[in-house]
Amino acid sequence: MLIPTDGTPHAIDIQQDENGSALHDLQQLVGGYIEPFDVIFGENICLYVNEEGLGNCPPNRAVYATRNMEEEGYLSQMDYTSVVQEGELYTILWGDIVAVGFDPETGMDRDLTDAEIAQVGDYFTKVSAPGSGLAEALAIQQGRHREEPAQEHGVSLKDEADASRDASDALGGGQTPDKPQRGMDGR
Repeated sequence: MLIPTDGTPHAIDIQQDENGSALHDLQQLVGGYIEPFDVIFGENICLYVNEEGLGNCPPNRAVYATRNMEEEGYLSQMDYTSVVQEGELYTILWGDIVAVGFDPETGMDRDLTDAEIAQVGDYFTKVSAPGSGLAEALAIQQGRHREEPAQEHGVSLKDEADASRDASDALGGGQTPDKPQRGMDGR
């Protein structure tokens, strides 16, 4: 599934190269080197994000702490000094996100099941809706915590995209990053 910065999650086909690797397609989808993010759904679903997203991508989705994250003692990615509490902002994911299934026994990515597609879709439309990353990034930039979900403010996708680009530029110091070089190892 692709979770775009400016829209709702949808199913996609990821192509493998002649060696059976999907690395090139994953890098194209996130716009650079990939980094796995498996905090939200556990070991059976992996999210791939742009590893340099904070510096060169607009904010996409906010990740809020789950009860499991609190019980496991996850440190807040906002300050790295305290254990995150359920419902608190854990981090912001930047740029387009790709969700794939993961087989922990083989260590290989796989297709998402129908149930996993529903789970990812629900999370990224209800819990972490379009605009949530932008709203949290703007709140951080302004030195305050946002109280209400972004979708309740009636922000259009165009307005969200424009504000997202502006916030990303402001948070990135106005720098325009170079295009990443892609290698076989993802770096």
